[in-house]
Amino acid sequence: MPPIVLPSGRLLALLALAAPLFLLGDGIALAADALILAAAAADAALAPGRRRLRITRRTPRRLPLGGVAEIEIEATNLARRAARLRATDDLPAGLAREGPDILAWQVPPGGRAAVTYRVRADARGDMTLGDVHVRAAGPLGLAWRSFRAPLADTLHVLPGVLEVRRNRLLGLRRQLALAGVRVVRRRSERGEFESLREYARGDDPRTIDWKATARRGAPMVRRYQAERSQNVLLAIDAGRLMTERIAGRERIDHALSAALLLADVAAAHGDRVGFLAFADRVEQYRAPARTPIAQLAEAFGRIRARLVESNYPAAFATLAQRLRRRSLVVLFSDVIDARASAALIAHLSRAAGRHLPLAVALRNPELDAAAAAGADAEPGVFRRIAAEELLQARAAALAGMRRAGVLIADVRPDEAIHQVVNRYLEVKREGLL
Repeated sequence: MPPIVLPSGRLLALLALAAPLFLLGDGIALAADALILAAAAADAALAPGRRRLRITRRTPRRLPLGGVAEIEIEATNLARRAARLRATDDLPAGLAREGPDILAWQVPPGGRAAVTYRVRADARGDMTLGDVHVRAAGPLGLAWRSFRAPLADTLHVLPGVLEVRRNRLLGLRRQLALAGVRVVRRRSERGEFESLREYARGDDPRTIDWKATARRGAPMVRRYQAERSQNVLLAIDAGRLMTERIAGRERIDHALSAALLLADVAAAHGDRVGFLAFADRVEQYRAPARTPIAQLAEAFGRIRARLVESNYPAAFATLAQRLRRRSLVVLFSDVIDARASAALIAHLSRAAGRHLPLAVALRNPELDAAAAAGADAEPGVFRRIAAEELLQARAAALAGMRRAGVLIADVRPDEAIHQVVNRYLEVKREGLL
């Protein structure tokens, strides 16, 4: 593709100055314009083009969802005179440019120089940055020579990484409590014996060690450590319900962030973590293992929610075939009502016979707001009644799941991260698994 010559502001100013020459005669004015345009063409010809400018771009390989990265565009100038450049590049829809769209810089003769800008990741997955569009000014500054540098750089946007970084060092004790995660006292004798301590009000009497009490002359209780090396299976619904956008992100993005933090916390407790991703078919399955959190983040980044009905029978059939050991199965989804979610309720209830299911239902805050909003006009009244009916049907479906032995975490998306960790810690300390 031949280079494109674009006029500069200086050239347009010269043409404007030549306009009064029409008063002296058309021939003089046309000659002046032709002279100016010829000078601009010569100037553009002297501007460095694709053969004398080498354009490269550097991007990070990974970027957390919601994070900001720095992109660098570098030019190597093979010409004998300095190059004054402007450039921009093609960004995918999931990356938002922060700062000016057009970058400007100067490259010394026979040298190299770079310019940087920042992008913010607003969507998950593999983001491919496209061609770089460059304009090089001629030595007189009358015209720009434009060309395209064909480049393609892929940036992997991973969900939940920022949340894991923020919460990894919370210690699962004091700082988790400060972040809204409760640390609950153990009330069961299940698990590994840790130590003895004096009885305190509120301790379960069943934990009293009578032999130690007799030896020391004071009530002593056993302290237990939550059992390690258990299985946690994260089941990610990637069907139609998870495509709904809440607070600027799809529901599945909130689910994956919570799932990744839960995986990190479970690994810190010595548990094995696996996951199942499904929509109208099972798309990914990884058996519980001690998998590095970075590998899970990479796998989660490839999960896409699609506008299809979720195939719960296929998902739970896969669990029945591949997941033999009793496990904590954490399902990230939502329910509408008992009738629409009948398949989900039935399979979760059946799974409670072998595993410990925990359903994380991500509610829509806008629906809650519509049900609580005041209404004077008729449309507002109908909207509020419809929202209340949807919430009542949803509550009834969740109640049915609770009666079947399914643990429920009915949470707003912005609360999902800490609430899911809360429920996991309760399961560990209560010895429910």
